[in-house]
Amino acid sequence: MNKGFLALALALSILPAAAIAQSAPSSDAPPAMTDQQRQAMFNEFKVVHTQEEALHKQYRAQVLNSITAIHRQAVANLIGQLAISANPDKSVTAKQIDVLLSGAERNAILSAHNNFIAQSKKLHEQAMQEMQKYLPAGSTPGMGHKMHGMNGKMRTPNNDAGEILLRTLSGDEGHGMHGMMPLGPPMRR
Repeated sequence: MNKGFLALALALSILPAAAIAQSAPSSDAPPAMTDQQRQAMFNEFKVVHTQEEALHKQYRAQVLNSITAIHRQAVANLIGQLAISANPDKSVTAKQIDVLLSGAERNAILSAHNNFIAQSKKLHEQAMQEMQKYLPAGSTPGMGHKMHGMNGKMRTPNNDAGEILLRTLSGDEGHGMHGMMPLGPPMRR
């Protein structure tokens, strides 16, 4: 899923650059990036993406280690039932998981989640500062930390331990450089 996201983000980032290159220059438009700037930014994006993947892998391990082996098996069974259900309802499964967890497990999951969010935000902020170095004067990288649903409206996820655990283990946890659109690989002529 992560590689697909990266490929999609790269493909989508090239389209605006191609459209800008074809349009007549405007006095209001920021200067275009050089091939060297584009390459440097692309390389930086790859580094940050790798760091984000490592951060998420560490977070996932922390979450799994927060629950007992018996609860891990029970959670796996609930997620399995969700996967094969004719009418899957993630919110019901998340509530079932939350009820199953002990107070200490819930607290450990919430703590790991809050730590992951803080580290991810810090990584994104550092990436934004680093990428700013490569942009021509007057340009800004496309960064955002909002989670959007398919309809483009702001989505605020439920952050109880059951919901967090379900998202983390089912691959729905928002990770990767979501909201950060690279400017694509260097243009080849």
